[in-house]
Amino acid sequence: METLARFRHWVQNPVRAVLLLGSLALGMVLMSTEIYLVGLRDSELRHAAEEAGSMSRVIGDQTARALQGVHLVIGAVVDRVSQLEQRRIPLDDELIHVMLRTRIEGMPHIGALFVVDAHGTVVNASADFPIPHVRVADRDYFQFHRTKPGGEVFIGPPLVNRMGGKWTVHMSHRINRPDGAFAGVVVAALNLDYFEQLHNLKLEYISPIALYLSDGRLLTRTPRNEAMIGRSFALPPRKMDAGGSPPVVRFGGDAAGVAIYRDIAGFPLTLAVSALDAAALTSWHENAVTLRLGAGAMAAFIALITLLLVRELKREQALAENLAQTGETLQAMIDTALDAIVSVDMAQRVVLFNPAAEKMFACSAADAIGAPLSRFLPERYRETHARHIDEFRDGSAAARAMGSEVVGLRANGEEFPIETSLSQVTVAGQTLFTAVLRDISERHRAEQAMTATNAELRRLSESLIMVRESERNRIARELHDELGQQLMRLRLDLSSLAGPLQKSHPELGRRVKVMKDLLADTVASVRRITTELRPPLLDDLGLVAAAEWLTNDFSQRSGVGIEVDIDAGADTCEPGMATAVYRILQEALTNVARHAAASRVSVTLKLEHEALRLAIEDDGRGLHASSTGIFCAGNGLVGMRERVLMFSGQLRIGESAAGGVAIEVSLPLGQRDAGPAAGLAAADAEPIQEQAT
Repeated sequence: METLARFRHWVQNPVRAVLLLGSLALGMVLMSTEIYLVGLRDSELRHAAEEAGSMSRVIGDQTARALQGVHLVIGAVVDRVSQLEQRRIPLDDELIHVMLRTRIEGMPHIGALFVVDAHGTVVNASADFPIPHVRVADRDYFQFHRTKPGGEVFIGPPLVNRMGGKWTVHMSHRINRPDGAFAGVVVAALNLDYFEQLHNLKLEYISPIALYLSDGRLLTRTPRNEAMIGRSFALPPRKMDAGGSPPVVRFGGDAAGVAIYRDIAGFPLTLAVSALDAAALTSWHENAVTLRLGAGAMAAFIALITLLLVRELKREQALAENLAQTGETLQAMIDTALDAIVSVDMAQRVVLFNPAAEKMFACSAADAIGAPLSRFLPERYRETHARHIDEFRDGSAAARAMGSEVVGLRANGEEFPIETSLSQVTVAGQTLFTAVLRDISERHRAEQAMTATNAELRRLSESLIMVRESERNRIARELHDELGQQLMRLRLDLSSLAGPLQKSHPELGRRVKVMKDLLADTVASVRRITTELRPPLLDDLGLVAAAEWLTNDFSQRSGVGIEVDIDAGADTCEPGMATAVYRILQEALTNVARHAAASRVSVTLKLEHEALRLAIEDDGRGLHASSTGIFCAGNGLVGMRERVLMFSGQLRIGESAAGGVAIEVSLPLGQRDAGPAAGLAAADAEPIQEQAT
């Protein structure tokens, strides 16, 4: 008991306890690895023995079937020869030759089939006909059948074939006369190469495979060993065990392993299938190296972890102190944050409510902690917000970054807009949702004031455009009605002076003529200026005629080719819209003439889908970017935008397919009263770029 008490006191030190556990773990890893490897080695050897037994059964059955086929062929030949002999057909007849040749077709393991008469002479064979008579009376198969009247099958020792030089085994059967007297022997020469190929399984650890005569003489061996064929070996007893399996014989030496000896049913042959330990344990050796390396690595890892734990235990107290300080710092940051911070649990009950949240919702933290989050939301939003929290928890909704807006509810019932960001974190198995909230009531009021100011500026811009058009009309009328008439009267007066002065004072007459021509140019300039200020065609004949005149005049004055596609339905628009479209077209063509250096311009004016569409494209040098990469916007673009916004339209300026500038204007019909705010939203939704005008 005293020793146990001392031990308990000793391990109360965390460092000592960790060192003890690390040593025990290290020993357990190494010992368990070796125990496992020993068990795995025994398992591999058992598996090899089982595989050798299975292979011996399979190969024995295959060998027996092959020999049974030969036995059937020999038996059929014996019966047929006996029948022919009763019919007085000699053994060297060609009919027997044909029968012998036919019998061995499709049987590659029979090299030759021949008949020996009672005197020991080969009289017929499957190979050639006729054949030279060869004496084989000294052969063991002839001697065996001549002295034994029974119908036993004889299989002789391996011999080297005299003709082909290959190892051959003779299998024979006696031919009896009707009275039982000896008439000869039918012999089949078996190719041992066939049986070697039959036994060549090419398995990793099943080798060698040998076939013996019952007296121990070796017939075949895979892999082949020429020096061993025909030699006699002592075969072990082959008595089957209680389960009907042959015994497993273990042999030692440099090539240790196990062998299975199985007799071939019906034939005086024994099959031996061996499994060498070295081959069977190849994968085991590889696994043993890997496992030992792994065990060593694990031991090194355990030692390293033990040392790290010892070091960490020594620093635990310092870390605990730092953690406490960090918690205090974090709490101070939360308490002093300008934005409200609210955390809720899975039941959506408040677990954190900082002072900024108290001020925002006019509710103390004591009242908020434990209360449902829905308390701080208007009732109409509570169900939707709870569903969103569930989706956010399941991962089907993305985290809401700062900028998402919701509506909050103060303790006094006042609703106010909130900008929020939402995140979740799991602490000690509990999921918490944290929202950072910001009251944006002042921002909304500022935005509303800015929107109202923009609307007022838009109305002022529209008024300025209408005033400018009205002023152009007035100036055009005064130029046409007053200045134009006065210039015409001056021209008529100069014409009346030119005739008399030409006769009496030729020099004065010439000067008067020059003044007359100059006055004619002035009248033309006044007409051109009057037309540009307010073309009479626009008021008299409509937008289509005015646009056609403007494009023709542009082509004649600039020399730029122009393609015009104008829909007659464009005249159905109201006069104000017609003026806006005309001014936009006029400004665009002016820009082309001044800046584009274009050779071709395309103008399209059509009525499509209850909207008037104007498109101008050129093949000039395109848009010019400033050093900052932003296209400069001149007064021309501002004017176009203002006219488009008056009718809630859209303006797009970009590159054309030919590399120049493309301007597209779309003005919806019947939207004049939608107000400047609608036009502003529609136009600002599109990218607007322009050449400097």
